[in-house]
Amino acid sequence: MEPERRCGQCGKAIPWGQVECPFCAERGTFFWSFRRETFLLATLATLLLLFVATGFVARLYHAQEQSLAASWHRRGEAELRAGRANAAIEDFRNALVYARDNTQYRLQLAEALAAAGRVEEARNHLLNLREAEPGNGTVNLELARLAKRQGLVPEALRYFHHAIYGEWDDDPIAHRRQARLELSEFLLRSGMKAEAQAELIALANDLPPDPALHAQVGALLLRAGEYDHAAVLFKQALRLQPNLAEALEGAGETYFEMADYHNAQHYLERAVREDPNAPRASSLLETTEGVLGIDPFQRRLSSQERARRTVRAMKQAVARLESCAASRGIPLAGTSAPTPLQQLWARAQEVQPQVRERVLAREPDRIAPTMDLVFEIERAAEQECGTPQGLDQALLLLARGQGGTRP
Repeated sequence: MEPERRCGQCGKAIPWGQVECPFCAERGTFFWSFRRETFLLATLATLLLLFVATGFVARLYHAQEQSLAASWHRRGEAELRAGRANAAIEDFRNALVYARDNTQYRLQLAEALAAAGRVEEARNHLLNLREAEPGNGTVNLELARLAKRQGLVPEALRYFHHAIYGEWDDDPIAHRRQARLELSEFLLRSGMKAEAQAELIALANDLPPDPALHAQVGALLLRAGEYDHAAVLFKQALRLQPNLAEALEGAGETYFEMADYHNAQHYLERAVREDPNAPRASSLLETTEGVLGIDPFQRRLSSQERARRTVRAMKQAVARLESCAASRGIPLAGTSAPTPLQQLWARAQEVQPQVRERVLAREPDRIAPTMDLVFEIERAAEQECGTPQGLDQALLLLARGQGGTRP
């Protein structure tokens, strides 16, 4: 019988027919399996740590990029505000190196290019942005401004309307209102009053309770010749802020243009009290007072005062006629083919005996035809010698109002 063999490692008997100790072999397999799983876990942990570290580094890199982009952007804004457009261009371009897809930076680059006179470059940048976002209100407004600057009226109108009805990131109502205001200004400067009136009336129907904005739109309506709507806007502004000088002056000028000189005087006097250094309001008030002081058709005047004003108006008109004729070298008497000025002078000489205060006070029916002759003289003198000032201007204003404030 073969002697019993014992394992030299663990001391246990090795069964007959086996070469190695089964106990040690089983334990070795267990430990090998344990070591392999540990290795795999360690490898996964290492990979996870590397992934986290890579993400952290990437985020750190992108944060650094954003910081650099923001820094260059702030510099560009400062340069642009200071009027250094060329420096701003470089700053915005540097910002775009780190933030290539930032629409705001590209818009401001276009703005800087336009400020530097590089209009076509600015336009190309904006068109690229518009291609990506056709409804972007800001981009369309900038394109409208460029077209306006180049005198491209149809193109400017198209982009203005795209801006008005476009999409805005914040406060779209206020941005659309501003775009419509700019469009209205552009239409007025282009002589397109009817179109401007339509835009301004639409704008006036949707204004917030802001007195300055009401006065601004009212002033544009005044320029557009929409006096009734302008008067409404100025009154709304004054209800919100009773002493707003711009609204007082605007209301006074509106009523002046409407030949409503009593209301004009009321608002212009208030405007001058609020701002004694307002030259426009002061000049209009002086003219308005001249009109009201010479108009014989005002209500509640005595017959004597009507007669006095009519006599004064005739004397002023004849003096204007004679001065105008002298400046043109036109003799007023003794010609076989009289000119319009000569004919009017002859008519004035003919009625002079009746143009006396005592006669006109006794026969007030003579006042209207006498004033009609005064108006004819003033119109003819204006046509021959240009627009007058002072009392002659007041008489012309009465003439244009078809007799002033006749009852």
